[in-house]
Amino acid sequence: MHICTAPPQLSVGPHPLQVVRSAKLLGVTVDDQLTWKLHVTATVRSAAHRLYMLRRLKSLGTPADELKGIYITFILPKLMYASPVWSSSLISTQQQQLENVHKRACRIILGPAYTDYDHALSTLDLRTLATRHQAALVKMGRGLLRHSRLRHLLPPDAPQPIHATPHTNVVMPLKAPGTDRYHHSAIPSMVLAINS
Repeated sequence: MHICTAPPQLSVGPHPLQVVRSAKLLGVTVDDQLTWKLHVTATVRSAAHRLYMLRRLKSLGTPADELKGIYITFILPKLMYASPVWSSSLISTQQQQLENVHKRACRIILGPAYTDYDHALSTLDLRTLATRHQAALVKMGRGLLRHSRLRHLLPPDAPQPIHATPHTNVVMPLKAPGTDRYHHSAIPSMVLAINS
């Protein structure tokens, strides 16, 4: 997959390598434009198929608290898988596509008691996906700060973590990135989230 403006012709011996527009790596679809369109589409499709399970169980009279447990166990992980990698780079349309699945699940779980999304979230004691994605990003960043072998992934100027008072772990802001795409990628977003 070429992710550059002037792609080189690569080959193994006399055989040129096949060029692809997208590839799946550990369950995350990456495309040659570094957008998350294909990944979000696949994630939404997969999670939406699993909503049938909720509908079917709801029709059989399963209580809302059990439906919530099933949603959290079988469907929500699809919407959260590897989110620290891609969630900060989503455009608003992509974030809304994911949030709509979350909203549909709330509507199925609550049935006629569903009035609006905010009320459903408070009734079911759930958070928005955007909030969950941000929390996962911060959790991963703090884990990197504490991990001696992975600490190098954050800016080298960042101070070593102080274990007695973890709230003082401030990472040095990155230099102004050259592109908006880089500014919204995982590591700069992680630094910003940790510092805030």
